[in-house]
Amino acid sequence: MDLLLPGRFEDAVAAYGYVRTIFDQVAAGERPATVSITPSTRHVGVTRRDTFRPGFAKAVRAANDEGYPVLVRSSGGGATAADRGTFGFSIIRPAEEEIGRGIPERYDEAAALVLGAFSRVGLAAEVGEVRDEFCPGDHSVRVGGWERGMKLCGIAQRVTRRATSVGGIVLVEGERDLARVLEKVYGALGLPFRPGSVGSARRAGSEAPVEAFLEAFAAEAEWRYGAARVPLDEETTALARENGTAHLV
Repeated sequence: MDLLLPGRFEDAVAAYGYVRTIFDQVAAGERPATVSITPSTRHVGVTRRDTFRPGFAKAVRAANDEGYPVLVRSSGGGATAADRGTFGFSIIRPAEEEIGRGIPERYDEAAALVLGAFSRVGLAAEVGEVRDEFCPGDHSVRVGGWERGMKLCGIAQRVTRRATSVGGIVLVEGERDLARVLEKVYGALGLPFRPGSVGSARRAGSEAPVEAFLEAFAAEAEWRYGAARVPLDEETTALARENGTAHLV
């Protein structure tokens, strides 16, 4: 399994295009199963379902007014927000490696990767939804219980006939700004949202920087999968910008 650590992209369009390109390469057999860990650029990510909600145009304006471009994710779930205090990860496999595995197994795998990486930086968390959270799901990674807990990581999947991907966004710091923009987005969409549900490793008591979390996730992937770090080639970098336009609103 490859391990890609491409660093931070200059904008969210290129970052989304990169994830799409890696998925397509794995699906086409041009790249082996891959774990990707990428620092975020500022954006709000919505689902295709969100784009059909009556308040979507208002939500886009609200996000843009806060300086967050809006892009459409390929995975399911609900709206998310990211900035320099967050990062994303994905576990991408060709479909032939997924025989006998389903949605629950992939969620469990991604959650286990998150918890294992968190333990490397001394952060204790658990799997479970919190009340009125962003991108709600029972495989969120949280600190605290359902009623007043906070979410540190959301997990979503993408499944096609040729490949699967499971991953999410990890919140290390900057949760107040994310909560502010998400409150406006969810309000415009007419969906429940509790600002206090937006957590971060910093709010949970960790002083480790984003870079330490990135390395912890990389080390956990190396340990779990025997993943080998590989550089990002120029062709993939070029395709990222081209493919990213497909995610524009």
